[in-house]
Amino acid sequence: ASVLPSPDIETALEEGRVHVGLGFLTRHSPNLRYDPLWPDEISLIVPASHPWAKRSFVNLREMHQQRLLQLPDTFVIRRMTDDICRLHLVRPRTVAEISSIEALLRSLAAVNAAALLPKIALHGTTGLKAVRLRGKNLSVEIGLLRLSDSDKNSAVVAFTKIARAAVLEMTDR
Repeated sequence: ASVLPSPDIETALEEGRVHVGLGFLTRHSPNLRYDPLWPDEISLIVPASHPWAKRSFVNLREMHQQRLLQLPDTFVIRRMTDDICRLHLVRPRTVAEISSIEALLRSLAAVNAAALLPKIALHGTTGLKAVRLRGKNLSVEIGLLRLSDSDKNSAVVAFTKIARAAVLEMTDR
């Protein structure tokens, strides 16, 4: 198992290098099957020490010039959040780009910054909070990606069932 940006997962599936992927469902490829597992939404992830940590929500227009740690634009989620910011006519101040979600989350408190990520990114973390955003196009869908004809592969079918059960348990759904 390896962590790849969603477009790389799609390419790896189409090239036969992997059989199943977990990621954001872009529905960009006619060769792939996209199985939704859970809906999520982009939130403002902040450390407990952040001035907005106690807020129940933040309007997206307040994000203008706010300090953010971001993933590089090879990640689908970064391109999605950039689109959301453009839609709301805001330009956050990117403090740094970090190519690992885990490392990005660990760095938030040290640099007193926030991140725009789905709430699920907080799973298994402590000292961070997801503050709800008010704005448009904040929904994301996370699920399994596999080749359209993968139902013929019994190992892929079995893995898909196990992965679905594990994700549902992890997200308490």
